Amino acid sequence: MNNQPQEYYTPYQLKFPIEIEKIIETTDPVYTFCEVMNHIDLSKYLTTEDRRTGRPRYEEETLLKVILFAFMENGYESLRKIEKLCKTDIRFMWLLQDNPPPSHSTIGNFMNNVLNRKIDEIFADINSYIFTVENVDLNHVYIDGTKIEANANKYSWVWKKSCEKNRLKVFARITELLGEMNEKISSFCVKFGIREEYAIEYLEQIQQQYVKLCGFDPETAIRGRGHHKTIEQRHYDKLSEYISRLKSMQNT
Repeated sequence: MNNQPQEYYTPYQLKFPIEIEKIIETTDPVYTFCEVMNHIDLSKYLTTEDRRTGRPRYEEETLLKVILFAFMENGYESLRKIEKLCKTDIRFMWLLQDNPPPSHSTIGNFMNNVLNRKIDEIFADINSYIFTVENVDLNHVYIDGTKIEANANKYSWVWKKSCEKNRLKVFARITELLGEMNEKISSFCVKFGIREEYAIEYLEQIQQQYVKLCGFDPETAIRGRGHHKTIEQRHYDKLSEYISRLKSMQNT
């Protein structure tokens, strides 16, 4: 009898390509993303000191690219979903190169301990490069494909003169509310833009994004006195109230 050990292969093992890059389309945005990131000096934002004890530190530049690409593709993403993408999406495997997929806790610790204090500066560098190379039009702000004029004084409606002082007070309260909402969603590395004045369409889009980020369902919201509302519902209800007040102040 032949006592030599036998090796078994499945059809998937035989057919799966060794080079992942060969099955990623040349038009995929991951290539453009990497081209931009390779022109950004990320070293000044990442940890440089070595740890002498404990587990080896995960490569932070790789973690940063994985996180930013996940948010670029989907607008927002949970930690566990990013972990899953690193295990199942060939583009994320390609970004990881020879690094193992990071766990959701590794991603969360990196976002809280490193990115939370530096993400604004990183985005500023990325935007500066894109604006310079692509000659981006800075006269408008684009959110989810909807064009909103960057100059908040140019709206599609006219404010009633009698509401001038009241709307400024509402704008101030909205700014305070958005500050609280930004603290709530800071773990997602997402921040809503703070302005002196706000378009109603802009606030409605913020409300929709906040609901998605926090997993809050307005249909199941608690109503009536004597009930304890979650912080997400309090933010949602306040923003709804401010949007309604702004709508009542505009001329028809």
